[in-house]
Amino acid sequence: MVAQNFAPALACVNVHEGGKDDDKRDPGGRTAYGVTQARYNQYLRDQGRTRADVWDITVPERVAIWRAYYWDVLRADELPAGLDYAVFDGGVNSGPAQAVKWLQRAVNDVRAKSGEGPILVDGQMGTNTLTAVNRIDDIDAVIAAMQDRRLAMLHNLKTWAVYGKGWSRRVNDVRKLAQAVARGSVVLAPPPGWTTAPGKALPSDAKPLPSATSGAVTSGVGTASSAVSSAATALQPAQGASKTLDTVLVVLLVLGGLLAAAGAAWAWWASRKARRMAADLDIAPPPALTNDNALVPAEMTA
Repeated sequence: MVAQNFAPALACVNVHEGGKDDDKRDPGGRTAYGVTQARYNQYLRDQGRTRADVWDITVPERVAIWRAYYWDVLRADELPAGLDYAVFDGGVNSGPAQAVKWLQRAVNDVRAKSGEGPILVDGQMGTNTLTAVNRIDDIDAVIAAMQDRRLAMLHNLKTWAVYGKGWSRRVNDVRKLAQAVARGSVVLAPPPGWTTAPGKALPSDAKPLPSATSGAVTSGVGTASSAVSSAATALQPAQGASKTLDTVLVVLLVLGGLLAAAGAAWAWWASRKARRMAADLDIAPPPALTNDNALVPAEMTA
């Protein structure tokens, strides 16, 4: 564990966050050096000060915000070197709770390989999470699993087409540097050649999950199937009157079967896609427990 990586970790984050931004496509809104107007408002309110434009934020204010609302909330001083930076960067870009969920799921991925049970995924950096993390020898694997899960969520955001290229580069940069720091092969510092990767990646900006019973495809298939069924029903009394009518009826029956199969295929695909997106977005049904500190598994207290 380390207690001196805040400054270099912030230097790395600052490179990716860049400067002032007010892109209407960015769910973070008006931003300065990664600090959103909403977060700055909160900081000023907590300080008993009046509201001000985030573009006028000072360096000491920025440092105080990153420390109090991100690094300390994430308890990064209690995390292994390298992993502290990876969690911090994820928290800055997507919110502390989401960064902790990525960490918790990554820890569960690594623990599963050794036959250990999972910890609760609740987005809280509690005692269970910290204990589990610091019992793992392969921090490199935790960082890798965390970045894989992070990238999977980003792919499912509405703004992927806008910011995806930069996000992919950022996640790859964080992965490489964090793993190198975890191995002890480099000192935490932004490498030459890094560029900004703007755009807040918030889970609240996720694409809607596909539905097996709604949407243009389902509506189109249903309408077409109904029309074919009605036509076939209308022709059935004339069956046998002529070869042409019989052929048309067969075609309609076959087409109806194909449309029914298409509808079933869409429902299967939509259900599978929805389950995968829910997992990537960490919105799958939660387990019974809801507090990270509610239960310390026996293997953690032994």
